[in-house]
Amino acid sequence: MKTYQNSAVLKIPEKRIRLDRNTGKWENNPIKKRFLKGPIPLDWLTAAAQLPGKAINVGIALWWLAGMSKTGILKLTRQSQLALNISKDAERDGLRRLQQAGLIELTARPGQRHSVRIIEEFALHGSSE
Repeated sequence: MKTYQNSAVLKIPEKRIRLDRNTGKWENNPIKKRFLKGPIPLDWLTAAAQLPGKAINVGIALWWLAGMSKTGILKLTRQSQLALNISKDAERDGLRRLQQAGLIELTARPGQRHSVRIIEEFALHGSSE
């Protein structure tokens, strides 16, 4: 449980609750754990893991966002950067390396974060098997 402190005097505990529609009563609503939605092609992850720097972290962040996206176009969020320990420089380098390896397509727009599309077909044409 998180607590917020105001001037070291007042501590207010944070508690998530929700209304149960069947009973009409309030009940605890615990914070859900984050997860990766699959399947994620192992060939894709293997190729990203072989790249230098934090390219694999950037790749995992992209797959995490892809699992929540209804479109195929993604933008790395600050939350995903913080969750996977990715700095702005590491984000830029990781995206560039993933693009050069043929794992993603990037679209740059002035004043905006890069739009990213994961190339899932990499497992079909990029594999050395």
